[in-house]
Amino acid sequence: MKRYFKGGLVVLFLLFVLLGTVTIHTIIQAQSYGKLVNYVGIVRGASQKLVKLELAHEPNDELINYLDEILEELLTGNGPYDLPLVKDGDYRLDLENLNDMWTRMKESIMEFRQGTIDGNELLELSEDYFTQANETVFSADRYSSAQIHMLSSICIGMFATMLLVWGLLFLALSRKVTFLESENKQLSDLTHRDPLTGIYQYESFKEKAQLLLDNAGNKKYAVVYTDFTDFKYINDVFGYAYGDSILSRYGEILRTGLQEDEICGRVTADNFVLLLHYSDKEEVASRQRRADKQITEYMHSSPSSQSIATNCGICCLEDVVEDLKIEGYLDRANFARKTVKNGSNHNYVFYNESIRRHLWEEKNVEGQMHDALKNHEFLVYYQPKVELKTGRIGCSEALVRWQTSDGTIIPPDRFIPVFERNFMIHRLDQYVFEEVCRWLRHMLDEGKTALPVSVNVSRLQFYDPDFVKRYVEIRDKYHIPPQLLEIEFTESIVFDNTGFLLAIVKSLKANGFSCSIDDFGKGYSSLSLLKELPVDVLKIDSYFFLESNDHSRDLDLVRSIIELVHKFNIRTVAEGIEVPEQVEYLKKFECDYVQGYVFYRPMPQAKYEALLDEQSV
Repeated sequence: MKRYFKGGLVVLFLLFVLLGTVTIHTIIQAQSYGKLVNYVGIVRGASQKLVKLELAHEPNDELINYLDEILEELLTGNGPYDLPLVKDGDYRLDLENLNDMWTRMKESIMEFRQGTIDGNELLELSEDYFTQANETVFSADRYSSAQIHMLSSICIGMFATMLLVWGLLFLALSRKVTFLESENKQLSDLTHRDPLTGIYQYESFKEKAQLLLDNAGNKKYAVVYTDFTDFKYINDVFGYAYGDSILSRYGEILRTGLQEDEICGRVTADNFVLLLHYSDKEEVASRQRRADKQITEYMHSSPSSQSIATNCGICCLEDVVEDLKIEGYLDRANFARKTVKNGSNHNYVFYNESIRRHLWEEKNVEGQMHDALKNHEFLVYYQPKVELKTGRIGCSEALVRWQTSDGTIIPPDRFIPVFERNFMIHRLDQYVFEEVCRWLRHMLDEGKTALPVSVNVSRLQFYDPDFVKRYVEIRDKYHIPPQLLEIEFTESIVFDNTGFLLAIVKSLKANGFSCSIDDFGKGYSSLSLLKELPVDVLKIDSYFFLESNDHSRDLDLVRSIIELVHKFNIRTVAEGIEVPEQVEYLKKFECDYVQGYVFYRPMPQAKYEALLDEQSV
């Protein structure tokens, strides 16, 4: 088959070349034949004009020479007019007769000029010449038409042959093409699937799921969004190969559990989505429980015998009042899943009115945050840090509150996660930083005591290559002494990319900023890192000061941390302190600062400024 296919293509190609060549030749010849007829017609018309001039005693030898040149080229093919040399018998005979008559007519013209013949004889000869010229024009036209017809017939024949060859090829290869189309369809489907799990990639899932919804008819559909509780633990402790084996197996379980007109996909990492139809809503959760039971049994059967729970959000389309596309249903299922993540629900949560209100509040925040930044609706609050040696305010931390246009105060836990999810947290960070710089400039201009302020910087900021440059520009815009500003970041950033963080901290230090690690001890802290990371302040998380079964052990750990970091000339701040007894312990441990409700809550700028004025007095 392949040999015939190649041979057919070669034949088809040659036919195309030949057909093109003949077609071009036909066009050129048609032009030359048309030119031939035109010039024979010129001979006919010009000779009549010549006779009229002679009879009017206005001789024109140039016209005679012109007609000589044309007839010479028509007879021999040589001349300046690029006329074809035609060898057709009838045409050649008429042309030669015309040439003979032209010779006699030139002789008669000379005799007329000498007066040896009269005008009637010349006129009679010119009429005979005109008749012969007509015959020659007709001969040339007949020859031209015959040649064009012949060439056209050749073109038509070749085109028909080419169509025949093409038809035979088409018939011979139709089954092969059908097979290849089937193969391509399968390959195309594979390109839309996740290579690890074999289920659809997220974008392909959304496209195909939307088609199912558009043609759902009376079917009831539910969107399921599921993931594992702490999959990072599996990867960190048992390795990525084991983690990938779990994801691959889970994808297989979800795929094999699908029914007709259902689909599943992988969003990213350990996040999976499904579109399932049902008769009763509880059927959806029951099916998902069976799938999760299978993956748990798989993990138990592995050498590690470790397993982690799943979190599942379910959005039944009948419970949604809005008319949405698949992205909207996925958002609502994902929102329901997050209520499992924060510990407020069991593992399987259906999207409901309560979640809808919560989602609406979040979307409302999302819709207002751009204008809120523009209209300066965000207020900077300050929480003092008390120096334990003196009992006086030594510095403070800048916090943010949102006061809407109607005076409502929105707490940070309601809007900061929205800023983070929409990748706008860096704008809020910079807004707070500039407000702090503006206030410090005010304090300095008023001759008041200006104490250092620490400002929080989100994780996203550290991955912005212009982050340090931008903060230096804002600081220098207000001419703030570097020692009055401290950049505060959480310890979780440390473990994203230690090398990158080290470079950023060094750049901050080189530009005069102090640096502090917030929430130390809350995550996977590494004390050895403090040896390399040139921070100035360590904030010990309030987690260490909560009531526990072994309080003395917690305090010993806090004391050890303080003693260790003091050896690296790092100051310590105990945050979240609420009772005086904790303050007394921290004094004994020589902790530098305390931040918490035991002394001060976060307060508006004006109140903090008044507090500093009072302390100054």
